[in-house]
Amino acid sequence: MKHLTLLFFIFTLGLLSSCVSLKKYTYLQGDYAKTLKELENSYTPKKSDYLIKPNDNLYIRVTSTDERTSAFLNFDMRSTSGRIDSPMAATLAGYRVDPDGSINFPFIGKIDVEGLTLAQIRDKIQVAVGDYLEDSSVDVKLLNDNISIVGEVREPGRFLLYAEEINVLEAISMAGDMTDFANRKEVRLIRKDGETPQVVLINTLDENIMFSPYFYLKPGDIIYVAPRRLKSWQLSATPLNLVMTLLNTTILIYTVTLVNN
Repeated sequence: MKHLTLLFFIFTLGLLSSCVSLKKYTYLQGDYAKTLKELENSYTPKKSDYLIKPNDNLYIRVTSTDERTSAFLNFDMRSTSGRIDSPMAATLAGYRVDPDGSINFPFIGKIDVEGLTLAQIRDKIQVAVGDYLEDSSVDVKLLNDNISIVGEVREPGRFLLYAEEINVLEAISMAGDMTDFANRKEVRLIRKDGETPQVVLINTLDENIMFSPYFYLKPGDIIYVAPRRLKSWQLSATPLNLVMTLLNTTILIYTVTLVNN
């Protein structure tokens, strides 16, 4: 009877050790009794526009009622078959920001764009183009608006930002979500603002990240999802098999001992 009790204890202990708390998997944990209004009163969402820096690649297109005149100010799309959805086409179609923070625009010359938002650059070019064209409009987009996601995600890689705003959770979903081995408390955001890169630790289990200035991503951001210590043991993939193997071995040893005695 004592031996059976010992076997039952070992089996129960093995099952408990193989279980992982849902608190390690559930995103945005917190006091869900709070209403949305209470959260809005407690926190203020912080968003900041992307500021252009050297080596960024800008897509600029000018349109007007006089298409023949505005064509001289635009990139010839025929050289890329009218498509800018590949890195090579983007390089050819865009205006690369020089190390001094400026671009060379046709007929207008050097325009300083470093430290400006896309809207500010559009307004600046609009004023300059207005001296040559009437009833014109300017469209400015960022061609190098991509992020990289590596670490414990199902599909790591480099992703293009199709939306103007994308947050950390949306980005992780683009990479197929985190794996079972991911440490959801240690998601590192690497961002280069200026000469020194910033490394920010994000806890995706905390609902307060929605109100963090780092919740929304910027072009060039890198997300690294750290692994949990459990991965080194490789227990998460086959916990039940491990427990059953341990139980079978214990029963076998016990049976052999009884037979010998």
